Amino acid sequence: MIASTVRRKLNCGEEVLTAKSCYADPELVELIASSGFDALWICLEHKRLDPALVYSLIQACRLGGADALIRVKPANHADLLWLLEAGARGLMIPRVRHPEEVATVLAAMKFHPQGNRGSDVVHADADFGRLPLADYLAASNRETFLVVQIEEPDVVPHIDTIAAMPGVDVLFVGPGDLSLGYGQPGAHAGPEVMKVIETVAAACRRHGKRAGLPCAADQVAKYRALGFSFFNVISDYRCVMQGAKSALATAKG
Repeated sequence: MIASTVRRKLNCGEEVLTAKSCYADPELVELIASSGFDALWICLEHKRLDPALVYSLIQACRLGGADALIRVKPANHADLLWLLEAGARGLMIPRVRHPEEVATVLAAMKFHPQGNRGSDVVHADADFGRLPLADYLAASNRETFLVVQIEEPDVVPHIDTIAAMPGVDVLFVGPGDLSLGYGQPGAHAGPEVMKVIETVAAACRRHGKRAGLPCAADQVAKYRALGFSFFNVISDYRCVMQGAKSALATAKG
C-alpha cells in the first residue's frame, strides 16, 4: 500500500497544502499532483462522474505522487467503499450538520476495531491482493484520513464534539456556504464566519486535530497565525482564469 503523504504530515505536525480539481481530466490531475501538492481535492459533491473516470482521477493522483482527497455528496455517504478500494487516501464530507453523520462515515471507512468496513482484498489499496490480510487492514486504517467540512450554521454547536471524535483528522471550514447560511452571501470574512473560524481553531487545539480552509496563497500566513495548518490554495479553474487574464493584460500592454 502506498503511504499517505497527508497522513505522514498530520502525524508529524507539518502543514498540508492541497489543490482542487474542478475538471475531470486525468492528465490535468496528474500534472497538478506532480507539482508538489500533498493532496488533490476531487469533488463529487457538485459533479456526477462515471465511476471509471473517478478511478482514473485517483490513479492520476497516485502517478503524480499526491493523495487523492475525495469530497462525496451528502446523499452518498454510504457509498464510500469503492473510492477507498481504488486508492483514495482521504474522504471529505460536506454539509455536515450533526456528529451522527460523522460517526456513520467513520464506521464505513475504517476496519474493525475502529469501524465496520467490509473487505475485498483485490483492489489497488490492498496492492491487488499481495498484502497479507492483517497488514492490509492495519495499513488501511493507518493511511486513510477524514476531513469534516464545517459549512452549515446548524453544525456550529457541535464543533467541539466533532473535533473530539477519534478518527476525525481535519475540520475544514467552508466560508462560502457559511456566508450563505448566515444570509450574507460572499461575506467570507464577515463576523459570523470569522467567529466560526476561531471556534474551529480553538476546538482543534483542544483535541489535537487540524484546522483547515480554502484560501488564496497570499492568505495562508494570516490563517496560519490563527492556528490553521491544512490549506487548499489553488484550483485548476483559478490557474486557467488567472493565467488567461494575466496573458491578455500583458499582451495588451
